[in-house]
Amino acid sequence: MVQYFKLGSWDRFILLLLLYGLLQAPFLLFSQDILVPEILWIRLGERLADGWRLYAHTLDETAPIPAMVYAFLAKLGLLDYHILRYLASFLILMQALWFNQMAHRFQLVTERNYLIAFFYLIFSHLGPDCFSLSPVLMANTFVLFAFSRFFKILKDGASSDDAMILGLLLGLAVLCYQPAGLFIFPLYLSALFFTGLKPNQYLLILVAMLLPLGGVYAFFTVGGGESEFWTCFLAPFRIRFLMSLIGWDLSLGIGGILLLVSLAGWAAANQNSRVNFQRLGFTVFFFSLVMSFFTIFLGTVQSTDQLLFLVPHAAFFMAQFMLYTRGVLMQEIYSLLVCALLISGFYGMVDVTFGKQILGHKMYLENPPKGFTANFRNRDILVLDNDFRFYKYNKPATRFLRYYLADIDPKQIQTFEGLIFWYQCLAENPPRLIYDPHLLIPALAVRMPEFGRCYRATFYPNLYEAIPGRKFGKTR
Repeated sequence: MVQYFKLGSWDRFILLLLLYGLLQAPFLLFSQDILVPEILWIRLGERLADGWRLYAHTLDETAPIPAMVYAFLAKLGLLDYHILRYLASFLILMQALWFNQMAHRFQLVTERNYLIAFFYLIFSHLGPDCFSLSPVLMANTFVLFAFSRFFKILKDGASSDDAMILGLLLGLAVLCYQPAGLFIFPLYLSALFFTGLKPNQYLLILVAMLLPLGGVYAFFTVGGGESEFWTCFLAPFRIRFLMSLIGWDLSLGIGGILLLVSLAGWAAANQNSRVNFQRLGFTVFFFSLVMSFFTIFLGTVQSTDQLLFLVPHAAFFMAQFMLYTRGVLMQEIYSLLVCALLISGFYGMVDVTFGKQILGHKMYLENPPKGFTANFRNRDILVLDNDFRFYKYNKPATRFLRYYLADIDPKQIQTFEGLIFWYQCLAENPPRLIYDPHLLIPALAVRMPEFGRCYRATFYPNLYEAIPGRKFGKTR
């Protein structure tokens, strides 16, 4: 079957679209369970659409461009997890076709075919959040654009304009997902070996990459929230995850498959290709492959969408494996085995019961307890925990959208500065409910009398509700 895509004709293109539609239809049409990352993106977009500012009023590590996309969708009334999945499926299709065309344009493959697009679409099935409009998926788009500009420099020669555009594309990738900025290192290494870039052009790439970030930083400096900006924006540059939706067995297992596929294709291509420019391309993608695998270990939340940076490399090298190895039967068996393994694993994770009990992931959002839903639904809530079930039917209040970023220390309540911070957070957006499983509120209520005048305990464990007619921070 894979041999069919070794030609770049229109009938192959139509078959590719039909195959992709068949692969996506069960997930897009029949999966009715929302993911944990999706509820956080939705609540963030709603909050920003209501006028709250990113970082300054909402402790969230989401980069500015995805946050603006979520806010724009919320303004249009389209911020639904189904919409996010349809948009992501379309974006992945566009990435696959554009990457396939880029490889032909810069002669990274020997003849016109749809192999790269085919494997790109297959290998993107890494987990359910890979087919939702995630920051990593958006960043991967700009990373692909940056590689296209780099290959233009590699083929046609260096110019200051190309260096500037390359840096700006990387800067936009950083504003989608912060660790994407690390791809400047494999590009620098490749440029050092294979291009005639001058020292000032290396500096130009770096400055151009930092330029979009500088604009965002200036906005937060002028408007307030400078310290929160650095706290949240730099949070993904950490090797120790603050929350894990999947285990290392899934993360390294799936990532290892893509890495081994890439290495096998890289070895086969280097041994059999006689075109110097293609061999340079293999090396460039090899340097980037190493960095892509390293990004698996970065972030605040461990999930499968971090593996998306490996997809272009695995698709590219798998296509080279199909073009440069002998034996049609071996090619078919090897490629179909890898594809079947990834697709079956994807739909294993998509199934809520199988994914949770057998694969052990926690990517799907569970329902809140029935007692909570029956009595406290549709009220703004402050959740002092990483239990995001309570956001399913209740919008978040205050800046503590992602509790794991708040870095709340119980000793903070015992200090004057800590009490001022708590007062400001509660007064700027008084919640109607406060869920406190870690028992932070009793100590706060003792030291802050106004809390007791505005909130009372409910029959539900560790849940406080606002007293009717009273609002924290407002005198009667």
